[in-house]
Amino acid sequence: MKKVQLYILSLITIVAFPVLAYLINYFFSDRSFWGQFDFTFSLFYQIIIGVLYGLIAGGICLVLIRSSWMATTNDKYSSRLRNVSLNYLDIVFISICAGVGEEILFRGAIQEFCGVIFTSILFVAIHGYLTYKDWALSIYGFVMTIIIMGLGYIYEYQGVFIPIIAHSVIDIVLLVGILKTRGNNA
Repeated sequence: MKKVQLYILSLITIVAFPVLAYLINYFFSDRSFWGQFDFTFSLFYQIIIGVLYGLIAGGICLVLIRSSWMATTNDKYSSRLRNVSLNYLDIVFISICAGVGEEILFRGAIQEFCGVIFTSILFVAIHGYLTYKDWALSIYGFVMTIIIMGLGYIYEYQGVFIPIIAHSVIDIVLLVGILKTRGNNA
């Protein structure tokens, strides 16, 4: 994959996914699309909670990825990233696009119909982390499912901002960590 393609996918994610979530809410839900942006904590506390959750979750995932039993899987994914030559700005942009677009779609629309647990499993499965072909990747996927379920429950009580921030931080931690592990300094 080329960097331009990654940017196009990122832009599609941040624009099309919220539009899809809006349409799902508009046609199939009594809930307002905009209700997911209501919250009780101040934005400052949401940022702090989201960053902390993202750093802890990203750190846990990075430890798993760097473990010896995931070396083959890690090599497969890091070689794909290495060919793209991402820098820090690319990583932040891609991560924010994924965090915003995916959380608004999955939390703001799908979770209402499927619940926290099924939505989390679906989210992780779509990303390819649950597979019978690679047990190490499936263990990682199981841990990621628990992390994503946490975001689902946070959403239920605080709205979408904390999950967006946490998701973005998790992606930043993982992308930087994977690239650094394999000798590609961003």
